[in-house]
Amino acid sequence: MDSEFNFKHDPNKVKMLSDKFPNLDPQSLSTLVLFMQTSHEIYNGVSSLLCEYGLSVGNLKILIYLFLYDRSLTPSELAEYSGVTRSTITSVIDKLERDGLVRRSTLTDRRMTAISLTDEGKQLMTEKIPKFTLLFADLMSEFTQEDHIYFTTLLQKLSSGLERIKE
Repeated sequence: MDSEFNFKHDPNKVKMLSDKFPNLDPQSLSTLVLFMQTSHEIYNGVSSLLCEYGLSVGNLKILIYLFLYDRSLTPSELAEYSGVTRSTITSVIDKLERDGLVRRSTLTDRRMTAISLTDEGKQLMTEKIPKFTLLFADLMSEFTQEDHIYFTTLLQKLSSGLERIKE
Protein backbone atom coordinates (compact mmCIF):
# COMPACT_ATOMS: atom_id res chain seq x y z
CA MET A 1 0.00 0.00 0.00
CA ASP A 2 1.10 3.54 -0.63
CA SER A 3 2.30 4.98 2.68
CA GLU A 4 1.01 8.40 1.64
CA PHE A 5 -2.57 7.14 1.32
CA ASN A 6 -4.36 9.39 3.76
CA PHE A 7 -7.83 9.85 2.31
CA LYS A 8 -9.89 8.90 5.34
CA HIS A 9 -13.39 7.57 4.95
CA ASP A 10 -15.25 10.88 5.19
CA PRO A 11 -18.74 11.17 3.69
CA ASN A 12 -18.30 14.94 3.34
CA LYS A 13 -15.19 14.53 1.16
CA VAL A 14 -16.99 11.94 -0.94
CA LYS A 15 -19.97 14.33 -1.38
CA MET A 16 -17.62 17.16 -2.38
CA LEU A 17 -15.91 14.93 -4.96
CA SER A 18 -19.19 13.69 -6.39
CA ASP A 19 -20.35 17.32 -6.75
CA LYS A 20 -17.21 18.08 -8.78
CA PHE A 21 -17.31 14.83 -10.78
CA PRO A 22 -20.91 14.04 -11.74
CA ASN A 23 -19.99 10.64 -13.25
CA LEU A 24 -18.57 9.50 -9.92
CA ASP A 25 -20.61 6.97 -8.00
CA PRO A 26 -20.37 8.25 -4.40
CA GLN A 27 -21.28 4.88 -2.87
CA SER A 28 -18.57 3.08 -4.86
CA LEU A 29 -15.97 5.66 -3.88
CA SER A 30 -17.03 5.59 -0.23
CA THR A 31 -16.84 1.78 -0.13
CA LEU A 32 -13.48 1.70 -1.89
CA VAL A 33 -11.98 4.35 0.41
CA LEU A 34 -13.18 2.47 3.51
CA PHE A 35 -11.77 -0.78 2.10
CA MET A 36 -8.40 0.84 1.28
CA GLN A 37 -8.17 2.49 4.68
CA THR A 38 -9.00 -0.76 6.49
CA SER A 39 -6.58 -2.76 4.31
CA HIS A 40 -3.85 -0.23 5.01
CA GLU A 41 -4.44 -0.43 8.77
CA ILE A 42 -4.48 -4.25 8.72
CA TYR A 43 -1.26 -4.39 6.68
CA ASN A 44 0.46 -1.94 9.03
CA GLY A 45 -0.76 -3.85 12.09
CA VAL A 46 0.40 -7.18 10.71
CA SER A 47 3.74 -5.68 9.70
CA SER A 48 4.25 -4.25 13.20
CA LEU A 49 3.50 -7.60 14.82
CA LEU A 50 5.84 -9.42 12.44
CA CYS A 51 8.61 -6.92 13.28
CA GLU A 52 8.57 -8.38 16.79
CA TYR A 53 9.86 -11.60 15.19
CA GLY A 54 12.24 -9.72 12.90
CA LEU A 55 10.07 -10.58 9.89
CA SER A 56 8.18 -8.84 7.12
CA VAL A 57 5.10 -10.03 5.26
CA GLY A 58 7.36 -11.12 2.37
CA ASN A 59 9.62 -13.08 4.73
CA LEU A 60 6.64 -14.83 6.27
CA LYS A 61 5.31 -15.88 2.85
CA ILE A 62 8.58 -17.66 2.07
CA LEU A 63 8.75 -19.32 5.47
CA ILE A 64 5.16 -20.52 5.16
CA TYR A 65 5.81 -22.16 1.78
CA LEU A 66 8.95 -23.88 3.05
CA PHE A 67 7.06 -25.03 6.14
CA LEU A 68 4.00 -26.26 4.22
CA TYR A 69 5.95 -28.20 1.60
CA ASP A 70 8.38 -29.53 4.22
CA ARG A 71 11.12 -29.89 1.63
CA SER A 72 13.71 -27.77 -0.10
CA LEU A 73 12.36 -25.41 -2.75
CA THR A 74 14.22 -23.56 -5.49
CA PRO A 75 14.28 -19.76 -5.53
CA SER A 76 12.21 -19.92 -8.74
CA GLU A 77 9.52 -21.98 -7.01
CA LEU A 78 9.49 -19.58 -4.07
CA ALA A 79 9.24 -16.58 -6.39
CA GLU A 80 6.35 -18.18 -8.26
CA TYR A 81 4.48 -19.21 -5.10
CA SER A 82 4.84 -15.79 -3.50
CA GLY A 83 4.22 -13.76 -6.66
CA VAL A 84 7.49 -11.81 -6.70
CA THR A 85 10.41 -11.52 -9.12
CA ARG A 86 13.48 -13.70 -8.94
CA SER A 87 15.65 -10.72 -7.88
CA THR A 88 13.23 -9.89 -5.06
CA ILE A 89 13.23 -13.47 -3.83
CA THR A 90 17.03 -13.48 -3.78
CA SER A 91 17.14 -10.51 -1.40
CA VAL A 92 14.44 -12.07 0.83
CA ILE A 93 16.37 -15.35 0.96
CA ASP A 94 19.61 -13.46 1.73
CA LYS A 95 17.96 -11.81 4.75
CA LEU A 96 16.37 -15.03 6.00
CA GLU A 97 19.72 -16.81 5.63
CA ARG A 98 21.52 -14.04 7.58
CA ASP A 99 18.86 -14.40 10.30
CA GLY A 100 19.52 -18.15 10.46
CA LEU A 101 15.99 -19.15 9.38
CA VAL A 102 16.83 -20.74 6.00
CA ARG A 103 19.84 -22.40 4.42
CA ARG A 104 21.00 -22.73 0.85
CA SER A 105 22.23 -26.01 -0.55
CA THR A 106 22.57 -27.47 -4.02
CA LEU A 107 20.31 -29.99 -5.67
CA THR A 108 21.65 -33.19 -7.18
CA ASP A 109 22.59 -31.60 -10.50
CA ARG A 110 24.60 -28.89 -8.63
CA ARG A 111 23.34 -26.16 -10.94
CA MET A 112 20.27 -25.41 -8.89
CA THR A 113 20.08 -23.90 -5.44
CA ALA A 114 17.72 -25.38 -2.89
CA ILE A 115 16.30 -23.41 0.03
CA SER A 116 15.16 -25.11 3.23
CA LEU A 117 14.23 -24.16 6.76
CA THR A 118 16.88 -24.41 9.44
CA ASP A 119 16.01 -25.83 12.85
CA GLU A 120 15.57 -22.23 14.03
CA GLY A 121 13.21 -21.55 11.11
CA LYS A 122 11.18 -24.67 11.91
CA GLN A 123 11.02 -23.65 15.56
CA LEU A 124 9.77 -20.19 14.62
CA MET A 125 7.04 -21.70 12.45
CA THR A 126 5.92 -24.28 15.02
CA GLU A 127 6.16 -22.24 18.22
CA LYS A 128 5.80 -18.52 17.51
CA ILE A 129 3.77 -18.20 14.33
CA PRO A 130 0.75 -20.12 15.75
CA LYS A 131 0.50 -17.44 18.46
CA PHE A 132 0.56 -14.84 15.72
CA THR A 133 -2.26 -16.58 13.82
CA LEU A 134 -4.48 -16.36 16.89
CA LEU A 135 -4.48 -12.61 16.30
CA PHE A 136 -5.90 -13.21 12.81
CA ALA A 137 -8.64 -15.33 14.32
CA ASP A 138 -9.44 -12.54 16.78
CA LEU A 139 -9.48 -9.97 13.96
CA MET A 140 -12.10 -12.00 12.09
CA SER A 141 -14.00 -13.25 15.17
CA GLU A 142 -17.09 -11.12 14.55
CA PHE A 143 -17.63 -12.74 11.15
CA THR A 144 -20.11 -15.58 10.90
CA GLN A 145 -19.44 -18.43 8.47
CA GLU A 146 -21.87 -16.77 6.06
CA ASP A 147 -20.01 -13.45 6.47
CA HIS A 148 -16.75 -15.15 5.47
CA ILE A 149 -18.35 -16.65 2.37
CA TYR A 150 -19.97 -13.34 1.38
CA PHE A 151 -16.82 -11.32 2.08
CA THR A 152 -14.76 -13.75 -0.01
CA THR A 153 -17.25 -13.36 -2.86
CA LEU A 154 -17.00 -9.56 -2.62
CA LEU A 155 -13.19 -9.66 -2.56
CA GLN A 156 -13.20 -11.89 -5.64
CA LYS A 157 -15.42 -9.35 -7.41
CA LEU A 158 -13.04 -6.57 -6.39
CA SER A 159 -10.11 -8.62 -7.66
CA SER A 160 -11.91 -9.16 -10.99
CA GLY A 161 -12.44 -5.41 -11.27
CA LEU A 162 -8.77 -4.82 -10.58
CA GLU A 163 -7.77 -7.30 -13.29
CA ARG A 164 -10.14 -5.54 -15.69
CA ILE A 165 -8.62 -2.10 -15.12
CA LYS A 166 -5.08 -3.48 -15.39
CA GLU A 167 -5.84 -4.48 -18.99
